[in-house]
This record gives sequence, C-alpha cells and structure tokens, in this order.
Amino acid sequence: MGILYLDEAGNTGLWDNSQTKLIYGGPYVKSSDWKEINDELVLILRKYKGLILGRFNTGINASTQFSSLENGVKFLSDFRIHAADIIDRKRLWSKLSDVEKYQVLEEVVDALIKKHIPFYVGIVDKEKLRPAIKPANKQNNMTEYKTLLPAFFHYVEGHLGDNEEFTVIIDDGDAPEKEQLRIALRDNNLKKAMGELIVEKSINFPLLQAADVGVWITQAFTRLDSARTDPHAVKIRDLHSKLLSIKKELII
Repeated sequence: MGILYLDEAGNTGLWDNSQTKLIYGGPYVKSSDWKEINDELVLILRKYKGLILGRFNTGINASTQFSSLENGVKFLSDFRIHAADIIDRKRLWSKLSDVEKYQVLEEVVDALIKKHIPFYVGIVDKEKLRPAIKPANKQNNMTEYKTLLPAFFHYVEGHLGDNEEFTVIIDDGDAPEKEQLRIALRDNNLKKAMGELIVEKSINFPLLQAADVGVWITQAFTRLDSARTDPHAVKIRDLHSKLLSIKKELII
C-alpha cells in the first residue's frame, strides 16, 4: 500500500485572473519507504529550526523585544516548512539569508530524489474552463475541481502496480474542496484507491510539508515569465528542474 500526500495551489476560484491554474500534487510513498523519507525530512526540520533558534535574539533590553520573543516562541512551537512563508521570509524565516531560503526547499526536493519518491502533479487551466460557464453565473460551482480531481486520481492509479492500493492524506482545508476530493476518490472506476480521504494537520506530517514545497515550486514555475533572468527566476527554474526528475505530471 502507498500514501499520496496532497497539497494544492490556485484554489481561489475559477475567475481569479491572478491564479489561472488549479494545482494538486504531492509525494507518493510506499509503506516500505515511509520511515526513511520521513526521517530525512525530520532532520531538515530540526536543522532549520535549530539554525533559526540560534539566530533569535532573546534579550529583553527593549520593550519591543518582548513581542519578538512572543512571536519566536509561537513560531518555533508551530514550526513547519511552508514554502511561501520561507521565500517571502515571513516572521522568523527572516533569520535565513536569501541563499538559505532556497536551500530549505532544495533540501526537501533532494530528500525525495534520494529516496526515489515520485511526486504526482495535476494541473488544470481555469481560463480554458470559463467559456462553458455563463458570465452571469459566476458562483463557486467547483468546475475546476470536478474537472481535475477525477482525472488526476485516475492518472495516479495508472502509474501504480497491479496489486497496489493507495490512500490520500491532505492538510485540513475548506469543506467544499474536501467534499470534491471525497467524491473523486469514491469513483467506482477507480480500482486502487482506498476511497476514504484522511485529513490531518501538516505540522504533524513532514510529507504534507513536502507536498507544499513541490506544489509551490510547480506554481511558481508556471507563473514565471520566460523572459525573466533575475536571481529569483533562476532559482525557481533550478528547483523545478530538480523536481522534474521525480515529477509525474498531468496537465488538462
């Protein structure tokens, strides 16, 4: 049996022009590989938590440092890898340098590559779905989910062994999205899906955090102007190039 850890990006509705792709993706881990890859990711978490803690000023010479200390305690007790926060250097991720923030994501991808963990991705172009929807009828009817998710799970199933079954774990999210995932997994034409959706908190599941990293890299790459040559663009292309070695991608 295997577990597909899923995260998403672009879940801002069919009509949001700032995010025109809905992306679902994550690592698929066989039970025999789970402990090794989980341990690798835990080591990365400990490394950067320790590094940030070592750079955290806990002095109390100024009143402003009390709020910094409070923020630090909350941040470190709720420590997880979240790609967008790392790249934007939010909160205590600001303790990392511009070089180190990309290294965090690269080490996560390297860990998946080292253990030969495939990373499945499904992408639907929301703009292509709009002509079928009347402009006056823009309520959230989940068209993009209904289009992507069934096809994505069939795509995953098609890459598995004859007697291999899989279950899906996601980070807790919006109820309508979870319902669409459940519906897609209960498709009678799926022969290898366990059927039930497991909803957890990513802080307790390093592999859900790895899903976030891979999906963020994919989204950043799809939104990248091909003419850009700035350092950020170069790093995104490098990260995506690495991810490609384990990426299995369905584009609709």
